[in-house]
Amino acid sequence: MIVVGIITLLAALAIPGFLRARKRAQASRVKDDLRLIEAAVDQYAVETQRQPGAVVSVADWTAYLKKETLLCTTGKDLLGHDFGSQTVDQIPIIPSATYAALSDVADDGFWAPFGP
Repeated sequence: MIVVGIITLLAALAIPGFLRARKRAQASRVKDDLRLIEAAVDQYAVETQRQPGAVVSVADWTAYLKKETLLCTTGKDLLGHDFGSQTVDQIPIIPSATYAALSDVADDGFWAPFGP
């Protein structure tokens, strides 16, 4: 019984840390996706001679991403929130619902320059 109690106590202490680490990894993935979107929009703008301020649809910027990835096939982050159309020479912004879901592990400093 004592061994079971100790294992239960250790598990109760470890689980919150694991959940926090998982959310932090999700935040890092979303930030990497924002970097990929920025590069894809820039590449699209160069190849199609778009001027600053031109709107780039999801279908256009996803064409410049690695095929068969979640970001390329859906245009959404791993939490299912849409990145939407982007603008040439503007930094993509994290979807507000994603920011809210991950704000406890990733503050404004983490999201710079992609923050809300």
